[in-house]
Amino acid sequence: MTQAEESKTAKHERIKGERNPWEMLPDILEYARQGFGAFPEEEFNVRLRWWGLYPQGDGTGTKGGTDPYFMLRLRIPGGKLSAGQFRLIGRLSAKYARGTADITVRQNIQFHWIPAEALPDIFDQLASEGITSMGACGDDTRNITTCPLSGIDSHPRNDLSDLVAEATRALNGNPVFYNLPRKFKITLCGCESECTYPEINDVGITPVRHEDGREGFSVQVGGGLSTRPHFAVRLHFFLMREQIVPLLVGIASLFRDQDVLRQKRERARLKFLFLEHGWDRERFEKELSRYIDFLPEPWVPVEHHRPSQTIRDHTGFQRQKDAGKWSLGIPLNQGGLTPDLIDKIAWLSETYGEREIRLTPQQNVLIAGISENARDAVASHLGEWGLPLDGSRFLSRTVSCTGKSFCRLALVETKDWSKRLAEELDRLYPHPGKPLNIHVTGCPNDCGQQRIAEIGLQGVQFKGKDGVLQDGFDLFLGGETGSRKFFNARAGIRISQEQAIPLLSRLVGMYEDSSDPEESFHDFVFREGFETIRELLKEEIAASGQD
Repeated sequence: MTQAEESKTAKHERIKGERNPWEMLPDILEYARQGFGAFPEEEFNVRLRWWGLYPQGDGTGTKGGTDPYFMLRLRIPGGKLSAGQFRLIGRLSAKYARGTADITVRQNIQFHWIPAEALPDIFDQLASEGITSMGACGDDTRNITTCPLSGIDSHPRNDLSDLVAEATRALNGNPVFYNLPRKFKITLCGCESECTYPEINDVGITPVRHEDGREGFSVQVGGGLSTRPHFAVRLHFFLMREQIVPLLVGIASLFRDQDVLRQKRERARLKFLFLEHGWDRERFEKELSRYIDFLPEPWVPVEHHRPSQTIRDHTGFQRQKDAGKWSLGIPLNQGGLTPDLIDKIAWLSETYGEREIRLTPQQNVLIAGISENARDAVASHLGEWGLPLDGSRFLSRTVSCTGKSFCRLALVETKDWSKRLAEELDRLYPHPGKPLNIHVTGCPNDCGQQRIAEIGLQGVQFKGKDGVLQDGFDLFLGGETGSRKFFNARAGIRISQEQAIPLLSRLVGMYEDSSDPEESFHDFVFREGFETIRELLKEEIAASGQD
């Protein structure tokens, strides 16, 4: 009898179960000293991820292989760094990563072009400044996000950094939680705009006020994007601060024990308990009760108003809780940093602030502790460096994934193309009356979070009329987060990268010219109708001669 071939999922589960990757750093660094080709297959394709390492794609995406370099993702809890840590990241970028350092939507930083032989020195230097990559990738609890204003916000509810640190200690590096069915994403967000998108995390914790006046917390579970997007389900609990970390440990334990989620990796996230296995809120609460040693107070949350996604980030100057102190959110384009820019931002924080840098979920940077009388000087420096304070510009509101330049899964290049798109839109609409968010992702996995954007672009490859394969995008329109939650929808049109910039410029112009200044992009799209927008864009393509 021929033995059945081991499935990809079964192989992955076997490799994970045989050895805890978090216990293997000495082995990994020894392989690294021997060079890129020295890694055994099981480490190379699976276990390296638990230390934030992926083999770098060769630039051809899903149809290509790897270059002899690594992507290294650092885990930055809550996106919080000292100026010294930030400077170290800049030095490592310059020395080993060809000047790359990208902020991610989970407040991490990614390097590219890392030679294997450099890893021992990189890990030593990171450890010397208290930075790790443990748990930045892999089937574990990913970086726990929080609002970048946590602890300094003028709103007292927004002070969750201690819980982020405590939860990170409880879950990251804990051998009980190294082998989850899939990635597990948590956010604890205290700002009024809920800037970390708790509705698309596996677990989202937010502050609430009970009808009797008590302050506490609410939890929602099972959010996620990719090919089966799902908004998180809010549990009927009123939680106290001391219950949050035990609750997170309980939910992680419940997730770990769901063997039904280990059958197919593409259906292994927590959300699939709701999407495919018949779970609802009541079932989740019942199962969770077996994993926690306290009884949450039953409570039906009252949904409060939250601003739409258009004003979720914290750009520009904002008052802190300390009198006379301001934070400054600096808009970047797609989180792109260079060693020179890192040094400049660190210098600003050391000279005018409190030597602290915070990364945002929108791939921007925030400096804390700027005094009132230093604001003009700081703004002047930013102007000299070509960094805007206006967070409504498209350069600061365009988010993208890594793209096929470095990612083996991506179908198209995203970073450079998205920058060209944003620059053209800023040229045409330098002061948009209705700021929009544009998210670009290179494949259906949606690391660029395009399904929640007003305008989303998902990479595809297709043959043009000449039969030549070309890079392009499926267009998605009408996403919204906040009190009203909508995933965007396919517009039913596939456009090449060459076509996309003039077409999106036309679409933004249509919205800018719409009659109601308060109309959301979602409402505009559904008022105009997908068919009307689709036909107009097709006419634009025909008129341009690019069909």
